[in-house]
Formats: sequence, structure tokens, C-alpha cells
Amino acid sequence: MLKRDLTRREFIKTTSMGLAAAGLMGQFPTLAFGAKNYTFGSASATGSWYPLAVAMSKVIDDNVPGYNVTGVTTPGASRENILRIDRKEMELAWSSANILYKGYMGLDPFKEKRKVLGWFSAYPGYFTIAARRRSGIKSVADLRGKKMAIGTPGSQTMMDNVNLIFKNCGLIADKDFKAEYIRFPDATQKMIDGHIDACSYFMGVGVPGYVQLAGSADVIFLPIPKEAQAKIIKQDPAYFIGEIPAGTYRGMKVPVTAAGMAYTTVCGPFLSEDFMYKATKAVFENLDFIVSASANFKQTKLANVYKGMPIPVHPGAARYYKEHGVAL
Repeated sequence: MLKRDLTRREFIKTTSMGLAAAGLMGQFPTLAFGAKNYTFGSASATGSWYPLAVAMSKVIDDNVPGYNVTGVTTPGASRENILRIDRKEMELAWSSANILYKGYMGLDPFKEKRKVLGWFSAYPGYFTIAARRRSGIKSVADLRGKKMAIGTPGSQTMMDNVNLIFKNCGLIADKDFKAEYIRFPDATQKMIDGHIDACSYFMGVGVPGYVQLAGSADVIFLPIPKEAQAKIIKQDPAYFIGEIPAGTYRGMKVPVTAAGMAYTTVCGPFLSEDFMYKATKAVFENLDFIVSASANFKQTKLANVYKGMPIPVHPGAARYYKEHGVAL
């Protein structure tokens, strides 16, 4: 289970202390008296969401007077972000499309409907399965009997690894392979150190953690077996079968077939229409700056904001899209 939830005060304090220790405080907006302080949730520090949350927070700070937005890491990623928005402990966040839908509808792992609205669909993410070549793994079937990291307890990555991806590949966690329920940065480090054989995480294309792993260890990226592909899509229509392009990571000489889904940004329904209109304008008129935080954002287009978005979009954001010729 997830550790005790932090209060907003503890959450921001912990993040600020970490940034100060890393010497990064100068890269973040200072809190101004009288301004509204908002929090932008992401996931682990080694994925794409955290640097994107920081960059998006900065363009909002720079272009929407009266608000300070701080991008923060969230260990529980999508699920934690939705819960915090529902409790008004967070205002903006990243989420995968399927967890967002489940939170909005009150489906498992959520016990009731959560108050959250969509912002925009950004880019696709994929379940990226990496294995140490020395472990003798050449396919997903070869993971049987191995030790593999599959995400933290309660996270979207862990739940879909167990209940969707590997179940449809004929592998049961803790029966057919030994599962390690750990964070992505811990998994990549254990892979580099040779303490586990493989890891599977839902990530954007070219995330730093997998770049570091492929650059530090001899790994192979495993495609989803053809016989499992239709089963995955039938079980969860939010997914699609796509490809991680060749050359994305060192040693990836051919495209790798993977199960994918849209990465979305979300917000609190309690946010004003004026703020969300201006925040949306700030993001889409400063795309080049945000792309500098993560190349994944190159795939973010105004024309695609509704593609893969499974719930209603905030009226303030929808007004900006409509003004630019984009509507449902």
C-alpha cells in the first residue's frame, strides 16, 4: 500500500527541501505574497512528467499574473494525482487516460467518483519492457522464473502490469516470475547493478531513466507477443498497439511493438474558467520551451487535445481550444 498521504504543507515543504539540497531552487519560481499557490503533480523524478510539470508551471507563472505554480514529484503517479486533486490538495497534474477514466467514473482502484476534469491529451506512453541480456531473456515468455520490477503498490503501472499486460501474456506475478514492487528509478538502478533481471514501466518514449539504463547496461527491449495484443485491447479499449521507434535507446535496432495509451493532463473542477483559459494559452503559446524539458512534448499538438481524452474537459481550456478551431 502507499505510504500515508502528505498534507499540502508537508508535500510542498518536502519538495522544496529536496530542490534546495540539489541546488535547484534558483530554477523555480519564488512564492510571492498575495499570489495563489498551485501544485502541479507528476510522477517519479526520472520520468518525463516531472520536468514537464516544472516547465509548464514556469510558463504559467510567467504568463498568468497572481499565481505561483510548482511542479512536484508524486510517487503514486496517476492515482495519487487524481486523489489529491479530488481533495483539493493539488490543482494540475499528469495522468494516464485509463486511470483518469476510472477515477472520474469511480471504478477500481477508486472506491467512488473523484472530482476531476480533463485538460488536454498530450502524447502516447508505452509499457516498455527491458531485460538484461545476460539473463538469457529474448522474449516475454523468457521472463518466467526471473526477477522483474513492475511498479509501486497501487500505481497504474503495477496494476496494469499485473492485471492487463502480463496476464494476457500468460504470466502471473509472484507465480511465474518474482515481482519487485519498486519505483522506476530504483528499478533501473537495480538493473544496472545486476540485482534484477527485467523491468516493465509505463513511460513516454525516450525517458531519461531508460536512456540511462540502456547506456549503462546491456539490455534488450521486449515486444508484446502477437497473441497477447488483441487480448489487451479487448480487456481495456483505452490501450492501443503501437511501436517504440528504432534508435530510441542504445541497442534498439528495430522498432519494438508495445501496448500504448494517451498521457493526459488534468485539473480540478474548482479552478476558475479564467485561470484555466490563461494557463492553457500559456502552455500552447510556449510549446518550444516545454519541449526543451522533454522531447516527448514534440508530439503535443493543439489539434489533438481531445484525442484519447476519456472525460470532459475544463470549460476554460475548452474555450481556448474552440477559439482556435478545435472542438469535440
